[in-house]
Amino acid sequence: MNEKIKVDYLKPFGVGLLHGQLPEDILDGFLKLSKEVIKKKTTRWNPALVGAIEDEWKIPDLLYKDFKIDDFLLQAFKTYVRIYLNDIAKFSKFNMENDIDHKPEFDVKVKRGDGWINYTKEHEYNPPHYHSNCSLSSIFYLNNEEDYKEGRLGHTDGEYSVKHNDEDGHTLFIDGSKANGAILTDRTDDKDTFQGVVHPIIDRTHFTVKPHRGRFFIFPAHLLHCVNPFVGKKGRRITASINCGFTAKLVSGPDSIGLQ
Repeated sequence: MNEKIKVDYLKPFGVGLLHGQLPEDILDGFLKLSKEVIKKKTTRWNPALVGAIEDEWKIPDLLYKDFKIDDFLLQAFKTYVRIYLNDIAKFSKFNMENDIDHKPEFDVKVKRGDGWINYTKEHEYNPPHYHSNCSLSSIFYLNNEEDYKEGRLGHTDGEYSVKHNDEDGHTLFIDGSKANGAILTDRTDDKDTFQGVVHPIIDRTHFTVKPHRGRFFIFPAHLLHCVNPFVGKKGRRITASINCGFTAKLVSGPDSIGLQ
């Protein structure tokens, strides 16, 4: 696949995440792979995971090449590593001693780790967790929330109505220990002085992602994340999770840029 993919490097908090949209041919490969995995009932993977999800199945190595998604995956992981390392370099010895417009170059090698398909049913969820034995992880959304999510009973003005909880089935990334990014304004008599303020940008600790067909994220494996349960009997929330390791060697720039 020679098509260039537009990606965004998002920094809702200290750690950056790579966000993009799968090309249709790669998305088609993922969808066919997911059907093959559930059809063959490959290795059941939920015993190795923390989630309250019954259908989690490991992706056999051969299927990545069979469905022509392996090259894309490796390139996507490499892209994240290069952006991430250059982001670190901005605040390191590199920019203190060198032309700020010159970017260091890295020889990046990546190795795909374990991957699995998640078929999440109504009320199933993933509690806050991180991924071990890898450097990076990822999530690929293979259907829209409208494909499986239904309304939930809510109470409005004394009458029952069907409505959504906006974050049902969404992924929540968590960084830091504060509860949220709400502003706590314990104000003093001086109108220009605030005490106990949690700033909505500086202290943001949560980043919520709505499932969207073809959307994907790559992120450091140590980043806490969870998946909210949803209400809906009409289908499954389908995602792929794939881990990765990498090495990176500086090929141009100073001997040290603070990456040890």
